[in-house]
Amino acid sequence: MRYHITWGTYGSWLPGDPRGFRTGKGREHVPYDYKNPPPPGLYAGLHAYARRSLKKAPVSIPKDLRQAVGCRCLDQFAKENVAVFVMSVGGEHVHAAIECPAEGLKQVIGRAKKVSSHGVRDRIPGRLWQAGCRAIPVHSDDYWRTLLQYIQDHAPHAWVWFRGGGAGE
Repeated sequence: MRYHITWGTYGSWLPGDPRGFRTGKGREHVPYDYKNPPPPGLYAGLHAYARRSLKKAPVSIPKDLRQAVGCRCLDQFAKENVAVFVMSVGGEHVHAAIECPAEGLKQVIGRAKKVSSHGVRDRIPGRLWQAGCRAIPVHSDDYWRTLLQYIQDHAPHAWVWFRGGGAGE
């Protein structure tokens, strides 16, 4: 099965975010997202509460560490027999287009997050990633082609690797 996988750094996207947000497990319907953000200030109290509840400052991956993070993820995915077609590592999030069985997918991603976090622990101590990830099944070839290009287009602001093409910023 093909998937669009995303996950973010710790504290990068919180409930009440002015860019739009989703609540955990859809407990509250929020009709806004990054393409259609909420009116300014609508969720300011929720966002302030979420920021205060963080145990450390939000994490951003410095440009010089993005390749190291990406390569560790790629190595772990290879060990797990996950085919990666394209991956981008930006300051606050990762995108990947992968192919693998659905069974155990979230655990596989969790192990890639763990390995990559441990690989940069000397520069980013403690927690690097937010809990969980988003795995969207890709059912059509048109969406797959669009997804591959979308992730590649994250360069030059992110480190991008693609199958057969190598990596670059």
